[in-house]
Amino acid sequence: MTGGSSIANPNVSKADRLAIWSILVVGMFGGGFVAGLGLVTGVFRLIDPARYPIALLADIPVETGPGIAQAHGDGVLVNAEQLSAGPLWLLAAGDMTLGLVIGCVTASFAHVLYRVAQRKPFHSTMQVAVLVAGVAIAVGGLLHQGFTGLGTMMAADELNDSLGGVAEVGFLFNPLIPLVGFGILALAYVFRAGERIQRETEGLV
Repeated sequence: MTGGSSIANPNVSKADRLAIWSILVVGMFGGGFVAGLGLVTGVFRLIDPARYPIALLADIPVETGPGIAQAHGDGVLVNAEQLSAGPLWLLAAGDMTLGLVIGCVTASFAHVLYRVAQRKPFHSTMQVAVLVAGVAIAVGGLLHQGFTGLGTMMAADELNDSLGGVAEVGFLFNPLIPLVGFGILALAYVFRAGERIQRETEGLV
C-alpha cells in the first residue's frame, strides 16, 4: 500500500519545488518574450522589410596570406529595401511560425513543470502537453525551415544581380529539429504508461 502511494504521489522536496517554480517562471517569461518577438518580427518585416536582414548563401572569395590554400565566405546578410511580395511573405511566415512553435513548446513544458511541482508527474494532461510540444517542433520546425528556405531562395535569385552574382540560390536544412520533435512525441507514450501505472497503484491504496 505504501509503495503504491509513493508511486502515485512522489515526494518533491521544498528545494526541488522552489527550483522547479523558478525554472517555470523564468522559462515562461523568456519563452513568451522570444515567441512574441518572432510574431512581431514577422509583422514588421512586411511593414519595413529593409529593417530585417536576410541571410543568403554565397560564395565570396577571400584574399589569403601565406599558409592559406584557399578561403571563401559562405554567407551574406542583406538588408533589401525592395523585395517582391513572394519572398517577403514567405520570410514573414517563417518568422511567425517560429514564434508559434516557441510559444507552444514554452506552454507545454511549463505545464509539465507545473504538474511535477504539484506531485502529479503522470497527470492525464501531461500526454497532451508532450504531444503538443512534439508536433510543434516536428511539424512547425519543418514549416519554419520550408517557409524561410523558399523565401531565401527567391530573395537570392531576385537580389543576385545587385550582389554581383555571389549569392547562391539555396538554403540549409537542419534535420535534427524534426527528429527532436519526433523524439518528444515518443515520450508521450511514456507518460501514457506512467498514467496507467499511477491509476493502478492508486486503486490499491
